[in-house]
Amino acid sequence: MNYLAHLYLSYADTEEMFGNFIGDFVKGKNLSSYPEKIQKGIRLHRFIDDFTDRHPVTKEMSNKLKPHAGRFSMVVTDIYHDHFLAQNWDNCHQQSLREFADSFYQHQLWNEKWVPEKAMNMYPYLKLYDWLNAYQHFGELEKVFFGMERRIKNLAPISKSVEWLQNDYNFFLDCHQAFFPELEQKVEEFRQNAFD
Repeated sequence: MNYLAHLYLSYADTEEMFGNFIGDFVKGKNLSSYPEKIQKGIRLHRFIDDFTDRHPVTKEMSNKLKPHAGRFSMVVTDIYHDHFLAQNWDNCHQQSLREFADSFYQHQLWNEKWVPEKAMNMYPYLKLYDWLNAYQHFGELEKVFFGMERRIKNLAPISKSVEWLQNDYNFFLDCHQAFFPELEQKVEEFRQNAFD
């Protein structure tokens, strides 16, 4: 999953949300330097990624993209999931996506010393280019992929990812709709078993 889905699946618990967000930037099993709810968010992030990467529907999406995106097909798949979540946001969250994104960008937890340096380096771009809100619009989504292709060396030509999505939109939408409710259910089960 990409950023928007990780934040959404934190169920509006701000500290857990931050832990979930920084999960990609935290290595190792020892999380004792983080506050308890941040640790929960990091563990939730790892569960979400593991479940997503192993799921047959995600693999089907990734395999469809491999001829174009190569080893980055899973990255593209994750962003497609964020696109579909953003498109359906008003049906699954009480806040508007605009309010949700702004609240996250402006939260005081960005000032905490435990926020990893790489996350802090990315934060200005996250906010400036409004990544969380951008996923719903093809034009903005295209900018996200162009930016990734520009920043990462030896990256497949993923700037064409919006074109690939449009060409097989119903296939990818059907995959998302088959997968995401199951992910939500598994996240709820994980939270009950791991956090209670």
